[in-house]
Amino acid sequence: MIREAKRAPLYSQIRDYILEHIHQHKWLANDRLPTEAELAKQFGVSRFTVKNALSDLVKEGLIYRIQGKGSFISQAVADQDNISIPQERTVSAAGAVGAFRPIVFLTPSIESSLSANILAGAEELLSEHGYPIMFRSTRNDQEKERQLLQECSRMGARGFMIIPVDGESYNEDILRLTLNKFPVVVIDRYLRGVDTNCVCSDNAGGAYDATSHLIELGHSNLAFVALHNRSTTSLEDRLTGFEKALTQHHIPIDHHRCLIELFGEHPSKAEQRSTFAEHKSLVRSFLERNPDVTAVFAATNSSGIAVLEAAEELGIKVPEQLSVIFFDDYEHSTLSRIPPSCVVQQDKEIGSAAAQLLMAVIENPLLERKQLTLPTQLVLRKSTARVRPS
Repeated sequence: MIREAKRAPLYSQIRDYILEHIHQHKWLANDRLPTEAELAKQFGVSRFTVKNALSDLVKEGLIYRIQGKGSFISQAVADQDNISIPQERTVSAAGAVGAFRPIVFLTPSIESSLSANILAGAEELLSEHGYPIMFRSTRNDQEKERQLLQECSRMGARGFMIIPVDGESYNEDILRLTLNKFPVVVIDRYLRGVDTNCVCSDNAGGAYDATSHLIELGHSNLAFVALHNRSTTSLEDRLTGFEKALTQHHIPIDHHRCLIELFGEHPSKAEQRSTFAEHKSLVRSFLERNPDVTAVFAATNSSGIAVLEAAEELGIKVPEQLSVIFFDDYEHSTLSRIPPSCVVQQDKEIGSAAAQLLMAVIENPLLERKQLTLPTQLVLRKSTARVRPS
């Protein structure tokens, strides 16, 4: 008697179905699978059974799921030796077909000295280990960032190093890559609600140190100034550090002494000049409304420069009448008329640490996610002094 061959269990049927589509290049990494209802109809089973089967495939790393969006093919599956990525998806930066799989560095702008130094630190380490790196600018635009993430994923990017655009607190594409165990490291700021690898400066600690120094100089009437494109977690943490220093030194927090101006979209250079003049005017009005302020912590270097120039226009002497300290140095600052005291970030070390972390994730996609915080350095120059008795 010839017995009927035993039918493969549901788990194997669905698994083989998915892998067959990948082998035939019908589905690529991050492509969406049919819905549970469609699979249930195709395999003649209940949606509950399909849901359980898909849950097993998630545990195995074949797929990943985003609530409300569906199930997607895992990059880990596409990277397996027996499952190749189509060559048309692995084009070089110049557009030629090949096996070029670079690390992609995304940043709002390479004109920023912070971004340039981070890139330099990352490139130095990656090149030593044979990883090519490709730079792309998101132009500080979230839609452009989304397009580049998808474009570079499809061209075969080996991993991403990302400085998110200003004002971005959540990114579904970065979340999807992270859930998919794809190598991603976020730099300089983090995204709330997105548990991913991250390398940042100690923004809160740096602000705390700067504010504490002003307090140690005898200042008790302190102001916080932040003039920036859009809010970031870095700026939020600097405000937190400022307020923590006041609290621990028993100085009341007065929000009337906080000037926070966010001007929305990323401006052109001409608009930046106009905006800076406008912000300098805002700082002038702020200082005139708060004549008792003797010290300012500025959350960015452009904010600090606006404070210095506004004070000069008002005839307020720095540091004799007003001490100013700000976060981030700038090129040739020591040659300024008043060399500024500032909080300095370890730019190149941030890039190197991010590259080291990314390489570790490439080697082991299941590596536990890490958030690395690098200390800052307080550099004292000529813009701060001990408060003068009134």
